[in-house]
Amino acid sequence: MSNDAISDLVKARSDEIVETRRFFHGIPELGFEEKITAKAISERLKNAGLKVETGIGKTGLVGVLEGSKPGPRLMIRADIDGLPVDEMTGLDFASVNGRMHACGHDGHITMAVITAEILSGLKAQLAGTIIFVFQPAEEIVMGALAMIKDGLLEKYPADRVIGTHLWNQIPTGTIGVNQSTVFASADQFRLTVHGKGGHGAMPHKTIDPVTAIAEIISTAQTVISREVPPNDMGVLTFGQIHGGSAPNVIADSVMVEGTVRAYTARTRVQIMQALERISNNVAVAMRASTSFERIHGAPPVINDPEVAAWVTRQASFVVGEGNARELEPVSVGDDMAEFNDRIPGVYFLLGAALDDDTVASRGVEGHHNARFDWNEDCLPIGVEVFVRSALDFLS
Repeated sequence: MSNDAISDLVKARSDEIVETRRFFHGIPELGFEEKITAKAISERLKNAGLKVETGIGKTGLVGVLEGSKPGPRLMIRADIDGLPVDEMTGLDFASVNGRMHACGHDGHITMAVITAEILSGLKAQLAGTIIFVFQPAEEIVMGALAMIKDGLLEKYPADRVIGTHLWNQIPTGTIGVNQSTVFASADQFRLTVHGKGGHGAMPHKTIDPVTAIAEIISTAQTVISREVPPNDMGVLTFGQIHGGSAPNVIADSVMVEGTVRAYTARTRVQIMQALERISNNVAVAMRASTSFERIHGAPPVINDPEVAAWVTRQASFVVGEGNARELEPVSVGDDMAEFNDRIPGVYFLLGAALDDDTVASRGVEGHHNARFDWNEDCLPIGVEVFVRSALDFLS
């Protein structure tokens, strides 16, 4: 199929692409609660002739498109969950259920669904299989492992995996295809300091966990500044503290939760181990004790160089030579990493920035903000990259 013919196929679906995005934008659901979303996706895939299996990883689903001949197996992954955010965009199709697609997952769903529908009409040209994975619970980095533990990769093995994350801080028409690191690791931890409660006026009869946690938080900042090499990226953030019940009562315990980010597996482990060591030693020095728990997390998203070179070529046909290129890694996390760690894969960043006047007039903000929005013109670009990649790999 010629390059122009592929572009024309996608352009013919332009209105439907926008309608699909706006439909999914209006029904956001939290991780492992995406029942309405999964049902709508399933119906679209079945109507397109794909074999569908639901309930993988609780609310995840898979659509399988068999080509006319045997051949390699390509996996295309999209995340489907929203965030607990009250939308403030003022859009006509804004969500009103106290949830929001504040990270672009409505766009990810749309691109994968439209790609499946287009390729279903071209299956006579496909030698191999395309596995569309719609993954729940990315925002809490738990959905990928839930699907994998449910046997996803045994039932639907793949030779390559690709996915995209739209990004409203990258110009529309630019595609980031990194040869290595794309996103950081993302780990959440819970640290509890155990002391001995008592009267606030008689602290000598207590073991104060509040003073201990304050010292731990302060000392732990040296992990990044004094233990992580200057050329490595590391983030250690304490996000919330819970403890105490009254101003004149010293609590028995205090709990703090936070996040760790890193671009390499080595730095990820280093920060977590240092935090646990410092917490324990500082607490002991202040007569307290600690319990440390990694709640959940995902490794860094690291692309396969060979697959990255291939996707760069396919993307260049869409956005032009030089507009599909290496970009700086971003310190957010994504459990696409679980797929890339098991299958040669690529997670490419899709530029989705609105023009400056629109951003200023509407007060548009970045990801995970109640005023987050992005340029729908990026959607046909992402669809075309997926379609071209599938046709090329399974030709």
